[in-house]
Amino acid sequence: MAFSETVELLSPAKDLPTAKAAILAGADAVYMGPPRFGARASAANSLDDFSRAASFAHLYGAKLYATLNTILTDAELDEAERLAYALYEAGADALIIQDMGLLARPLPPIEIHASTQCDVRTPQKAKFLESCGFSTIVLARELALAEISEIAKSVECRIECFAHGALCVSYSGGCYLSAAVGSRSGNRGQCAQPCRMKYSLLDSLGKRAAADAHFLSLKDFNASSKIGEMLGAGARSFKIEGRLKEAGYVKNATAYYRKILDAEIEKRGLRRASLGSSKNFFEPNIEKSFNRGFCEYFLNGESPENIASLDTPKSKGEYLGRASGELRFGFSGDFGGVSNGDGLLIKNPDGEIFGASVQTSENGKITLPKTAPKVRAGAQIWRNKNVKFEKSLSARDSERKIPIRIKISESESAYVFRFEEPSTRLFAEGQIDKSRAPAALNPEASRLALLSNISKLGQCPFEAADISCSVKSAPFLKPAQINSTRRGLAQKLESLLASHFDSARILKAPRKTFDPPQSAKDSVFTDFRANVMNEAAKSFYESKGVKIAEPALESGLISAEGRPVMRTRHCVLRELGMCKKKGLFPKGLREPLYLESAEARLRLNFRCGESCGMSVYLDKKF
Repeated sequence: MAFSETVELLSPAKDLPTAKAAILAGADAVYMGPPRFGARASAANSLDDFSRAASFAHLYGAKLYATLNTILTDAELDEAERLAYALYEAGADALIIQDMGLLARPLPPIEIHASTQCDVRTPQKAKFLESCGFSTIVLARELALAEISEIAKSVECRIECFAHGALCVSYSGGCYLSAAVGSRSGNRGQCAQPCRMKYSLLDSLGKRAAADAHFLSLKDFNASSKIGEMLGAGARSFKIEGRLKEAGYVKNATAYYRKILDAEIEKRGLRRASLGSSKNFFEPNIEKSFNRGFCEYFLNGESPENIASLDTPKSKGEYLGRASGELRFGFSGDFGGVSNGDGLLIKNPDGEIFGASVQTSENGKITLPKTAPKVRAGAQIWRNKNVKFEKSLSARDSERKIPIRIKISESESAYVFRFEEPSTRLFAEGQIDKSRAPAALNPEASRLALLSNISKLGQCPFEAADISCSVKSAPFLKPAQINSTRRGLAQKLESLLASHFDSARILKAPRKTFDPPQSAKDSVFTDFRANVMNEAAKSFYESKGVKIAEPALESGLISAEGRPVMRTRHCVLRELGMCKKKGLFPKGLREPLYLESAEARLRLNFRCGESCGMSVYLDKKF
């Protein structure tokens, strides 16, 4: 296919203030949870906030996507359909969905995007979803650049890839661990994150295979060094994860990736997907925001080691170094820039790990609360709360300005002022009657004053990129006349732009659907992994030539016993240097291996071959 020339930076928004912060920092689109049926149930927003966010986004030519991406019961479909129309009326540009039952309903005429919960890993699966009418497909996070390229070349629809944020260890949409252990399903927006818990790794005889750790907790994804290669592979929307994150995190990550993406767009002669440019009053640095350490996951096509956050599922932040000496209530070391109130994560040489806040920092000596554990010489130190950086994030909103042309001309009876946005060719015109503008005694001074005052756009979303004045003789205009004209034209152009992009979200033609090839049909799971929880979804699949054999695990009609509750590309053995494929599995251990916590015992089945990984089975629930 010929890849689109338009590139999108997509940011998360847990609420209206975060949506605005993301757009001002440079997002081309934001995704936000509706009142119900979003995959982050705790990040729901009212329809009124959706409407406000959409209006704000559309002014800049940015978009707002609604995450209507849980699986639904038969009883919920009517409400979900009504909500889809309400979101459309509120200004949403697309619905991100997982449940195919919604496609059996008469949805509003806006785009539909296939959620990452659809677990797209192959060209065949992408082709199937494209045949269903999806205009954008969000790929699985586990894919290598070569796999992204193969999928992108196989379809006409847009390819969206994650670029940054938390990683689910299981293929998205295919994790049933939370549902099986605690009756809280990720596919229903209520994941309890059992992957972030500490487990014991035991063999079949109960022998401990390694020290207890957070074996299923991964580091955060950071594809910042691969953005150019991802563009080359065909990705055209770059997604930042984090709909539960605070506005400061989103603002920092958005500004960071905006800078990288802009450079790559310019290098390749591509176009960004919205208007304007942002000015941030801080230096973006993703290491200073929440992170568990970073990895590039499988982008390089290899089976990487050191991608798990074994020590802790909490934020580590930026690594500062090691403590050089011990104090009674703290430690010494040359760290620089550590301030009172900063939060530290500390790992002692014996493996003890804890957090503490800085009480004082002076002359290389850092004191901690008296209740904090002893910090030993050689301890590793991370800063996961940077007071000065957080203040710089919140001190002032980012500014986003849309460049416009200002033209001043004259007719027989009036001076004409025109504000024009070049890419859309939208313009606002106003005039001042010549009877209210006498000839200037000093034409050149009046001309300069006119040009200066008309371009003082202040807090409005515009900046004068080009200004021209073609009048025979400069008029004498009072500042109040110029100010009033400028404000009126700016407000009118704002309204025109918002209306223009609001109208653009409506599909001009029916969604493109077609009968998928047999290989695409064969790519769809037909067992419980199809996540079919309603009759409409079952019928929809059948209309595409796919017969669903059993309902979703969340339906309560089937048991999790004996079934894989998680499939991963991550491998605990590889992470621990015990790879079976490389002949490194310890001879003293007997399979199967188990992960055990206070809640459950999980049996591990390792896949060793061209595509390594493991499947996790619920062995016993405590």
